[in-house]
Amino acid sequence: MSQINQTERARLAWQVLISVAKLRETITYAGLGARIGVHHRAIRYVLGPIQDYCLESRLPPLTILVVNGSGRPGSGFIAHDPNDLESGLEAVWRHPWENEQNPFDFAAEGLSYDALITTLTKTPEEAEAVYVKVKSRGVKQILFRDAVRKAYSLRCAFTGIQFGDALDACHIVPWAYATPQQRMDVRNGLLLNPLHHRLFDKAYMTISDDYKILYCDPKSAAWEHSKIEAAITLKLHNQEMHLPRFLRHRPLAENIDRHNVLVGWGSL
Repeated sequence: MSQINQTERARLAWQVLISVAKLRETITYAGLGARIGVHHRAIRYVLGPIQDYCLESRLPPLTILVVNGSGRPGSGFIAHDPNDLESGLEAVWRHPWENEQNPFDFAAEGLSYDALITTLTKTPEEAEAVYVKVKSRGVKQILFRDAVRKAYSLRCAFTGIQFGDALDACHIVPWAYATPQQRMDVRNGLLLNPLHHRLFDKAYMTISDDYKILYCDPKSAAWEHSKIEAAITLKLHNQEMHLPRFLRHRPLAENIDRHNVLVGWGSL
């Protein structure tokens, strides 16, 4: 029995929802299911990738158009304030969707999220090939995020906390400076909580080639760290980071060195 490709279903659903938006209408779960050949109870699995993409790309909440018998989105809809659905609908209806490429077009070739995540985690050296196949930057970032989450087993590389939904996939060599390979390569990623992600991007914290956490604040002499500030900065200095389980997922020294030169730490 062949595995269901939910990404291909999302590709079809995207086109239906765009047509519904142009008409300034909504569509029921059953109606959408009928249009793409899916039972209405399985539609939530189709809407998930679309909602995720719209959130990642800061687009109007396209899945708000799919409603139940009461005329409201289902419980899985989180992309807009449920108490102000009118403004969400208006934003979707007004958006020029004809200017947006279907982000799931790669699925027309039989590819799926799962297959691409498997490539990114099992053979990270093929990340550039994935980058070429997926045209949408938003989908690329989602794939990178999910691959890094998998590589780090949903554990923060600095603190070890495992609140997976609250952790960010951070590029070591920033997207703007990264090659196509580095933009999708889990070996150019760290899984960090939002605070340490920000500190890493702003060069207060970094890592060395031997995977030690480093902290430096040039202004620290002018103020005294509180206990909690010290615990999340000073006390982490020179500690070993929490590495991915598999060697093939660990950050490459060349990526670490490039990051440190870019942000002013130099090559450590």
